[in-house]
Amino acid sequence: MPLLDKNKASANLAEIKDRIYKDTNTDPALLSEYRRLFKKKFSFFRRSWAAAWLFMYYDQKETPKIKYNVSDKKEKHKKKEKKAFGGADTTPDDHEHSLPDEQSKKLFVSIGKNRRLFPRDVISLVLSKTTAAREDIGYIKILDNYSFVQVRETKADEIIEALNGLSFRGRNLTVNYAKPKTEEGNSSLS
Repeated sequence: MPLLDKNKASANLAEIKDRIYKDTNTDPALLSEYRRLFKKKFSFFRRSWAAAWLFMYYDQKETPKIKYNVSDKKEKHKKKEKKAFGGADTTPDDHEHSLPDEQSKKLFVSIGKNRRLFPRDVISLVLSKTTAAREDIGYIKILDNYSFVQVRETKADEIIEALNGLSFRGRNLTVNYAKPKTEEGNSSLS
């Protein structure tokens, strides 16, 4: 019987936690379906045992990914973001996937961190209210009071029509094309 390697298990738990909270490539609807099925099959009092068993199975079968030096990884990510958004002050905070500029539009959404908005929430909202696919959503930059979402140009009008005026988390959303950055740098993403 394998022994518990606490350092490896802790690293695996950290990886799982990061994937749950930061991985924007995970389909929120699919994850939600798995969650519903899990809750249906295990009573409230047995869920932690089931989760522990699944984690033990994962921990004994997988090893954590090799971690890069965090500062190097962040610097590489920032360079990629600056290139995608064309400037030092326009780097997105939360989303890894980018669409080609000639095939995309940037949308303004009137909700942000102050309403506990995360990229997965934006993705889930767009997917549930439109015919857009996951591949039609690019970078998502969430600021305190509003956000910017890069979307495929062919889906932009549909997304605006579906989400503009929609009540979400106690607020009627304003969704429209992001205004280009002004000469003084006062406006949104270019």
